[in-house]
Amino acid sequence: MKKFLLPILALIVFVACQPTKESRLERIAALEVQTMKDAKEISKERADSLLVMYDSYIMDFPTDTNSAIMLYKAADISTNVMYCDKAISYLERLIGDFPDFYLVEIAKFKIGGVYEKACSNNEKAKEAYGKFAQEYPNSPLANDAAILFQMLDMPDEMDLIRQFEANNAETTTIED
Repeated sequence: MKKFLLPILALIVFVACQPTKESRLERIAALEVQTMKDAKEISKERADSLLVMYDSYIMDFPTDTNSAIMLYKAADISTNVMYCDKAISYLERLIGDFPDFYLVEIAKFKIGGVYEKACSNNEKAKEAYGKFAQEYPNSPLANDAAILFQMLDMPDEMDLIRQFEANNAETTTIED
């Protein structure tokens, strides 16, 4: 009897010391509030802390809808601190694990933005935007995807300004 009592007691103590789902959500929310106050520039340290909390929660509660939301938020934060592969991984996991979740369409659109901004890979971004526009032709984001797809073919901003000035100069000369 004593042999069984000690492991059972240890298990009870271990379970009692584990943070509850609600307390973990509260701690995550508190760190999110702190992080979003500094949203213009999120420090990598704070981002890493929040990502660790998200990952831990997602691992412990993989089918919880809060995990789906955390995957989306983790992708956002990863994009902001330029963690390309992590951001893509979070979005792909959201899409794969929660295919009917309301954020899936937005997550698929966001993949293009991650490739463009965090990964600096315009070819992959174009591919993602094109795929989104084909998969969701009636989405409110389909037009945005098409425009962003086209913009990726345009030269950088300074080239656009020079081109505009050159066209403007030609127009002015012709009219004079």
